[in-house]
Order: sequence, then C-alpha cells, then structure tokens
Amino acid sequence: MTDKTKPYTYREKVLSSVTQEIRECLDEDLIQSLVLLHGVGSYGHPPVLKYNLHKGFLGPEQLLPLSETQESVATLRHIIVKELQKAGIPVCLMYPSSMVTAEKMRMTNYFLDSLKGFASVGMVPLLGGDILVDAIMGWSVGSGDQLAVIIAKELGAERLIFASDVSGIYEADPKLDPEAPLIDMVNLNQLDATLKRMGKSETADASGKMKGKLESLVPALPEIEQGLEVGLLSMMEYGNLKSFLKGEPVAATRIVAK
Repeated sequence: MTDKTKPYTYREKVLSSVTQEIRECLDEDLIQSLVLLHGVGSYGHPPVLKYNLHKGFLGPEQLLPLSETQESVATLRHIIVKELQKAGIPVCLMYPSSMVTAEKMRMTNYFLDSLKGFASVGMVPLLGGDILVDAIMGWSVGSGDQLAVIIAKELGAERLIFASDVSGIYEADPKLDPEAPLIDMVNLNQLDATLKRMGKSETADASGKMKGKLESLVPALPEIEQGLEVGLLSMMEYGNLKSFLKGEPVAATRIVAK
C-alpha cells in the first residue's frame, strides 16, 4: 500500500480499494474471522536503513532515531486504521513489540492471548512491522511475514494470504523483467530449487522480499501438510482476493507441501 520508491507516501486509491474488498469478503462470508498484518514500507524502511536500526542496538545515538521511526510508522498505522473504519471494519490496533520478543531476529517468545480474545468477539486485530526487543541484538526488525506464520499456527487459521503489488513468486523480478514467468505453485519441500529460480530485486528492503516470505513459511510446513491454504497474490486490482477465496482462476502463487 506504500510506494517504496517515494519515502513516506502511500497509495490512497489502493488502500481504499483493499479495505472495500475486505469488507465485501466479510459481508459475503468468504472470511469468518480475520487478523491483518501490514508492512511499513516507505514509512519504516528508509529511517531503519539510514540509522542502521536493522543492525540492532549500537549505541545511544540511535535512541532518538528509533523514536522518530516509531512515530513515522505510527502515522501509517493510523492512516490504515481510519480507512478500515471507513469501510465499516472493526479494527483493533495492536503492536507486535508489546507481545513478541526475539533472539537474533528470530521471534522466540510471544503472548497472543489479547489478540485471540479480541478476534474471538469479532474484532479485527491489525498489526504491522515493528522493532522488537532482542535478547542478542538489543533490538531487531520484526518480520511481519514471520509473525503472520506464528499467528496462523497459534490461531489454527484455515488460510494465510500474502498480498502485495505483484501476483506472487516469479522467476525474476517482474518490475525489472515484465516477461518474467509467474511460478503458480511452490512446493515447500523443494524450497531450495525454487529459490535458485528466483532473481534478485534491486530495491533496498529492511526485512527481505519474496525469498524472505518463502523462508518464513518453513515453520508452517506441518500446518500446510494438514491443509493450511497459503497464497501470494496482488491486490492492486480489485477482485483478486475475492476470486482467490472463491477458488476462481486468479494470478497467484500457491504454497503446497507435496
């Protein structure tokens, strides 16, 4: 929803379209219970990289930049909250840093009772990228992809969907090579082979890109084997999510385990 090529900007029309489509999916019972996670994009990655926050706590000179980064990301969070509320979605803003800690960027401890409680009464928890307390690094960038997998496992989710501005996993960066073939199915048991097929993106990113998404799914292998449906798709065009949920043909990458 943000434009990573332009710091501190978001795509207003895209955000409106996404929230309206989610509302319709809820109204049509295509989604019964929902937890939303968003990236911080151009509101978080530029200052994180500028002040080396992704390298952990290096000294007190980082403290004010960290505070300013949190404020910047909070601006994006509230923009998203307002748009979801405008669509009639009862969103509950929550912060990963208040419920998750890490060790060398790996989320190791988490307390999700509050999230589960709000979701159980019909609220829609909303979480985004965050800086987490890290037992090894002091702090570290918390991957939304890693957290999405943890939440899906802990809540026994039926589906885990990653939405972005591209239709899924490609053999090369589709933004650099428009002819790059879409990989419509990835077998998580053959992940190394898939990673070799993928190209490299030239846009700097503090938390990793599609390769990171695939690698973050490895802990969910047992759940995928037992029926967890995982897909990566674009929500730049209205209707893709609805088609995916209905099982209709749509450009996407589906993750399987056999």
